[in-house]
Amino acid sequence: MIDTNHKQLCRKYSMKSISGKSSGILGLVFIIFIILKNPFIACTNMNSPFYNKVLNDFDTTSYYIALDIKSQSYNGRIIIENNNLYLFLNKTMGFDKERYKSYMKRVLTHHKALKIEDKDFYTWKFIKVFELESVIHFADQGRDNFVAHYFNGIVLNDGISDKEQNAVINQLFYWEFPAKIDKLTGDLIIG
Repeated sequence: MIDTNHKQLCRKYSMKSISGKSSGILGLVFIIFIILKNPFIACTNMNSPFYNKVLNDFDTTSYYIALDIKSQSYNGRIIIENNNLYLFLNKTMGFDKERYKSYMKRVLTHHKALKIEDKDFYTWKFIKVFELESVIHFADQGRDNFVAHYFNGIVLNDGISDKEQNAVINQLFYWEFPAKIDKLTGDLIIG
């Protein structure tokens, strides 16, 4: 179900790749320091509060999960509500909730692509995410400006297309902002 050939964003460093002169414990300490202090090198923490929050929501309108998938007709980014993803993996792989959460933490932490069949794409409500210049533009201005532009408090502003909303959800997931559809209003909310 996981594509292990998918490019991982976490990097492994050897002492030789850092410096030909570093050796022994000093070199190891330096490498560990670099990995722990640089968010672009270190892998995401599997027990992060964000993953725990979104993966423990099994409501009918649960938090969105953003990840890469591979199918016969589409390879790319998708969003899907956590409960739908759980039901998909429960039905296709027999996962209970605890095994599902453990599995998805590994997939998300290590930036793996989930393999699915084309028929599953629509049955389980996987939603394609497209890169949009407008979303990229506001994301480049930082999290606070991005949220201020797209949201009135915690509710998505009116007039945002579905395609743009999907790209916004994807960006929020990257920044570890949980997003879901409010049961009462049907609006996208964060928090």
